[in-house]
Amino acid sequence: MSADADYRTSLLGALAQCAAADAGRSGACELRFLPLAGEAPLLARAAEDGELQAVVIDLAGAGAGAGRDLLARLQVLRPELDLFLLVNDEADFPDAAAELVDRRDAKPNQLFRQVRNAIGRRARTPFADTLRDYVYSAKDAWHTPGHSGGDSLRESPWVADFYRMMGEHIFNTDLSVSVQSLDSLLEPHSVIQEAQDLAAEAFGARRTFFVTNGTSTANKVIVQHLLGAGGKVILDQACHKSVHHAVILFGAEPVYLPASVKTRYGFYGPVPRERVFAAIDAHPEARLLVLTSCTYDGLRYDLAPIIERAHERGIKVLIDEAWYAHGRCHPELRPNALDCGADYVTQSTHKMLSAFSQASMIHVADPDFDEHRFRENLNMHTSTSPQYAMIASLDVARKQASLEGFSLLTRCLDIARRLREGIDDTGVFRVLGLEEMLPVELAEDGIRLDPLKLSVDTSASGLSARQVQLQLFEEFGIQVEKVTHNTLTVLVTVGATQGKVLRLLKALRKMAARATPADREQAAGEGEVAAPLPPLSDFQRLPRQAYFGASRLVGLTDEDGGLNAAIVGQLSADQVVPYPPGIPVLNPGQVITREIAAYLLAQYRSSNGIELHGLLERRERPWLRVVEP
Repeated sequence: MSADADYRTSLLGALAQCAAADAGRSGACELRFLPLAGEAPLLARAAEDGELQAVVIDLAGAGAGAGRDLLARLQVLRPELDLFLLVNDEADFPDAAAELVDRRDAKPNQLFRQVRNAIGRRARTPFADTLRDYVYSAKDAWHTPGHSGGDSLRESPWVADFYRMMGEHIFNTDLSVSVQSLDSLLEPHSVIQEAQDLAAEAFGARRTFFVTNGTSTANKVIVQHLLGAGGKVILDQACHKSVHHAVILFGAEPVYLPASVKTRYGFYGPVPRERVFAAIDAHPEARLLVLTSCTYDGLRYDLAPIIERAHERGIKVLIDEAWYAHGRCHPELRPNALDCGADYVTQSTHKMLSAFSQASMIHVADPDFDEHRFRENLNMHTSTSPQYAMIASLDVARKQASLEGFSLLTRCLDIARRLREGIDDTGVFRVLGLEEMLPVELAEDGIRLDPLKLSVDTSASGLSARQVQLQLFEEFGIQVEKVTHNTLTVLVTVGATQGKVLRLLKALRKMAARATPADREQAAGEGEVAAPLPPLSDFQRLPRQAYFGASRLVGLTDEDGGLNAAIVGQLSADQVVPYPPGIPVLNPGQVITREIAAYLLAQYRSSNGIELHGLLERRERPWLRVVEP
């Protein structure tokens, strides 16, 4: 952008010549420089072109205020872009989110190298590259693991089939800390540290840490870091079970926030904002607030005012963003938790992006961060024999999110729109909108819906969601994410394809054609379903005390198979969790109400594919561990 057209034309021509001369260089990314005259064409291009990777802005003839405003708008729209600002006075941009270049002596070949190197840096995968180079060097292994690059399996008459199925590289990338060139996840100084630094830049954190045993462990690490010696934590009762586990492990005093519930569809929603505010105001001595955004069903908080209120009271904020690692990649999905000022964010990089299962990240923005203490807490939970392919997958997933995340998420959003239209067109299945999914008490809370999580109402088909799930799998070879009693969840991840869209829509059309008019009429007349999810009950004992204290077993059923009246009013000594979605119905110290007991018994007797973690089965009866009076 420049009032000096001749200067701009000359610079553009010189940059194009540099790019042409560089095109044949081995390993160089091919660059094209395009002229855009003015702010509006630039912002339009950034909003549409996923291949745009860097912007060189010439502010000659424009004020510093206009330049700062343009940079801010580009940062909101495409935070991953490398920005270069040609200026006459660097003092006008003390904190610019751009590389400043003095316009008066800018050399085209030097500027070209700066642009190329900036993009090339994001394109690096320092750990994955080093792992690949080590594997291809074919070193002899006299160290762990025992399969020695697959040598123990390759020629075996008994297990060679497993080697062939998994493939050569799954074994020869499975190495150990003996290979010092691959750095140490527990004390990184070279390629792992560089990979983590690149991830911090890509996801907008001050520091980022790779985790190879899931966001469940990441949550425990942060709770231990902030509350390892006890203290008060404000948390959503419907948060992931890993946070409740952390409360038990570290003796924290929980202030539970009852979640909202959409009983018709079996969705736990966010905690109403005023309920969060009231807890923050009532417990200013709390040291941590934990919320989940987005939820398994895609519901996202308006986080900024909540985080601001917590920070006013000196309370740190952890946002479990396991299901929203992709939120940074597209303006339609922002702001995410880090944008809103969260101190700690945990993300399952494997859920919606391209990392291997269990591969997660912890992002830190806490201004009071004690890295040494955090590292010690992290290492208590990290294996000294981490899976190197998993670390490499985090490195590669970060690269992809940085360089093509915008393009991939644009495609995902288009696929999600196509699926919504196609599913609704069946006339039987329909995708629920935000208003239908929200409990009434959240109507004014600014809740948003991740459009890549589609909740499909199956009521008009005459089938339960579990029956639809099984037919999709057995008849059409399609596996969906999860079900409630009358909804199934379809995830549109970066691995979604047009072919998968066609097959899912074809299957649902065939199933819709089987629905009778009576099925549709019955579904149209249905109102609220009698609470498939029970209200969350009170706590009468700290979770750690209840879990580690004296306990006994009480049957959920009596000898005749009915609900055992003796279980009602007892205090649970265990966490009981239907999975998926992994939200506890009972935590240690929580009162077992008749509604909760009836719900657990109904789940136990059903064939809906949901596991009940924490429920025991003995003598063909279900039992619960309860606190001794």
